[in-house]
Amino acid sequence: MRAMKWIGITLGALVVLIAALLASVVAFVNPNDYKPQIEQLAFRATGRELSLPGAIHLSVFPWIALKLGPATLGNPPGFGNQPFAAVRRVSLRVKLLPLLLHHRLQIGRVEIDGLDLLLERNATGQGNWQGLGGAANAANPPGATEGGLGALPQLAGITLADGRIRYGALVADHVDLDVGHLGPGVEVPVKLSLDLATHAGAPAFPIAANFDFTPGAALRRFRFATLTLHGKLPPRTPGAAAAWDFSAPGSSLDLRAQSADIPRFTLHLADARVTGHLRASQLLGTPQVAGGLHLDPLSLREWFDHLGLKLPRTRDAKALTRFAVTTDFAYSAPSVRLSNLRCQLDDTAVRGRALVTNLTTHATTFDLNVDRIDLGRYLSPDSATAPAAGAPAPASDPLKGLNLAGRLAIGDLRVAGLELSQVRIGIAAGGGILRLAPANAALYGGRATGHVTIDDSASIPGVRVTESLAGVDVARLLQDFTKTHRLSGRGNLSATVTARGRGTNAMLRSLSGHVAANVTGGALEGIDLWADVNHALALWQHHTLPTNSGSGRTAFDALSASATIVDGIATTKDLTIVSRSLRVTGAGTTNLPTRAIDYRLQVKLLSSPSARAPTLADVPVAVTGTLTAPKVSPDIEGLAKAQFGRQLRQRGDALKKKLEEKLKSLLGH
Repeated sequence: MRAMKWIGITLGALVVLIAALLASVVAFVNPNDYKPQIEQLAFRATGRELSLPGAIHLSVFPWIALKLGPATLGNPPGFGNQPFAAVRRVSLRVKLLPLLLHHRLQIGRVEIDGLDLLLERNATGQGNWQGLGGAANAANPPGATEGGLGALPQLAGITLADGRIRYGALVADHVDLDVGHLGPGVEVPVKLSLDLATHAGAPAFPIAANFDFTPGAALRRFRFATLTLHGKLPPRTPGAAAAWDFSAPGSSLDLRAQSADIPRFTLHLADARVTGHLRASQLLGTPQVAGGLHLDPLSLREWFDHLGLKLPRTRDAKALTRFAVTTDFAYSAPSVRLSNLRCQLDDTAVRGRALVTNLTTHATTFDLNVDRIDLGRYLSPDSATAPAAGAPAPASDPLKGLNLAGRLAIGDLRVAGLELSQVRIGIAAGGGILRLAPANAALYGGRATGHVTIDDSASIPGVRVTESLAGVDVARLLQDFTKTHRLSGRGNLSATVTARGRGTNAMLRSLSGHVAANVTGGALEGIDLWADVNHALALWQHHTLPTNSGSGRTAFDALSASATIVDGIATTKDLTIVSRSLRVTGAGTTNLPTRAIDYRLQVKLLSSPSARAPTLADVPVAVTGTLTAPKVSPDIEGLAKAQFGRQLRQRGDALKKKLEEKLKSLLGH
């Protein structure tokens, strides 16, 4: 009992002695006297100025606790005068008894209030965060073992309240962070919330994260059992904001190698679901990211509705209701590469690759293959009706932001009513100018080759087209493109035209250039020149009009014509039509904006197909009206003049013969 008594007295005395020592520390040690030494140590360790304008408070039981603030840590040279980091208050605690009895440093919770962290790069691309912890890196070079955790203090946790982090245009505000106990082989729970704004004046959207991670011994390698982020996008229209969430189990982060590995992740945004994987390197330098992703099929219309956005109306109400993407990707500032790209848009499948060479200028190269697409179904329903003459066109410059270079191959294409196949187009766009060269395709049994330039660099856009068609079915082409049935046959066409203006009417009024065409084995549909000429002859000869109404078409062996176009008026001087019983020549004009036509033809009826066959009739014919409703009018007055002239010539020949015979008899020959 006496021994126990002496032990108790000894322990009590020891406690009293320790308490006295601690009280003397509090009474006689002022931590503010050590500010210059602390600032010098920080400068030697980081090369940056540490400023401690606020008071430092010290307590010793049951924790050794330091409370300080405000404080700032400066930027390295070349990054301006703004501090790298500033805090309103910091509180740090260390357990006393483990330190005294076992010489083991156990840090309690670190509480940071009002952290303001400014991250930026200089002109050479160096970040102002680089160089921090350089001494530690030197002590543990790459490849060295991390050492035991016993060499590092245990940490009860970290609390960050009301922080702000800025990087370029990105601002993370109201940052709250809670990190649980750090220890050997222990999963550390983390909770994070912040409001992120992507640029100045942009609405901030909240982000929250929850995850558990296991740190490596040197707090440089982290394994994440679960990683979950969630938040809401700012609403574009009044109503609920679109929710999103991101989860990635089994991820890892290596600060020593500056790398991260996410073997799989899932992202939900409204009703869109994206899965994929990625690996990242050079996280603190120029990040490099590679991986793959897959977007499950979704309706773009419904998805945009959930985001508070509206897609334009389309002629086909079922357009934009199915969309899916699968691709591999690689990011290395400032470019993004997409490879093994597979995209499904409604009934259209796209395969290929693309490279955004500059995310700032959106410069893009690509090589894409499309199986089939009907562009008409994606046009506005209003575009089916031509705007009224003089109606103002929308002042948009859609090409000025394009920076493209690539190749597009389409198996089957329907555009502007035309059906094309085996389409091969080279595309180059920049500075408001779009060039499609070459632009080749198979259509209506023939081939089309050409070049198209759309110039939107000036205030008024312009177009230049050089095109040639060979061996096309003219009837099908005109039916689909112009909805007319006026010409059939197998034809060739060459055209070089230019136009300027906004809107179809303005373009047609300014259209200029030259076109040439020849068609074989066809017919003028809806025009029967043979019947019209016979009708005119019957009227001239006072015969009964023929009861046969004719075939309603003028068949021909060959038709050729060329036209010079000036300000939307096409002038033809060399129209020629040849058939077994007709020879037609003519000239005239076509007003392309109004489709009005005015032609004068000379129609010769032949007695036989022979080139030397006598002419049965030579009748002038006027063709007026419009391309869709032509009016054929034989010139009766012209026919009469021609007939009178022929009769006079015939009678003159007879009188001349009689006179010659009379002279012969008088002269005795």
